[in-house]
Amino acid sequence: MQKSWILSIMCMTIISIVFGWVRHADAHGEQEALQLLNTAKPYMTSENQITFKYTGYYGTCGGIDRDMLQVGEKLSHAFGIPQAEVLSESNSHPTYTAKSEVVPGAVSTVTVASPQGQSACYVVLRLDASHEAEQSELVMWQEQAGEQLKKLGINGQWNVMVQGYVNEQEQSGQKSSTELVNSIAQAFKGKIVENYKDQNTVSASLSSREFQSSIKSGDKTVNLQIALHQESTTGKLRLTIGTPIITMEY
Repeated sequence: MQKSWILSIMCMTIISIVFGWVRHADAHGEQEALQLLNTAKPYMTSENQITFKYTGYYGTCGGIDRDMLQVGEKLSHAFGIPQAEVLSESNSHPTYTAKSEVVPGAVSTVTVASPQGQSACYVVLRLDASHEAEQSELVMWQEQAGEQLKKLGINGQWNVMVQGYVNEQEQSGQKSSTELVNSIAQAFKGKIVENYKDQNTVSASLSSREFQSSIKSGDKTVNLQIALHQESTTGKLRLTIGTPIITMEY
């Protein structure tokens, strides 16, 4: 959805990295991922999508294609992904992108870009998994990736998200979308600090002591976001939950 809410959370992601409002990779990342997935599970059908994403800065690119390629090749090797031989293009800018299925049903991608006016390379490591992937293998991948990120000295932030349709039991209940979001917020032991609502979407930002990953939105600390969107064609409710925020379309 092309709403100001989407733009605001994307901006918060960028701001959180630039100004250091992030927590470094540590053992809490795997614990938080498990807590997110296990708490969300009762509300969703089994056919969901899970994304692990880590963003940070590494090495020096300085807008030079050769340097970007070298950094990308080094990171591909570090994370066991076949190297890309040439740069690709994203939004009219050269980027390094390499991907590979690392466990059944899950594809890992490393992306390197050179932000204008900055010398450091911007790095995104992500894992996109279907419902066919084993949750234990996904968390193990995150743990191993976290150890490698620490060795490389890449300081940044994990962003974990799960998206799927609300199961029949919840959808056939008498709860409104707002009530359902409030119920999920309670399951995460969170306090709603910001919310948004339009004709088809209800979303909320939570502050929760159950999660250490966070960003700042004004003077508020956000640890988790929940979004519930009703599809106009099917009427199905699509639920998206992310820590510390949602950075995918919902």
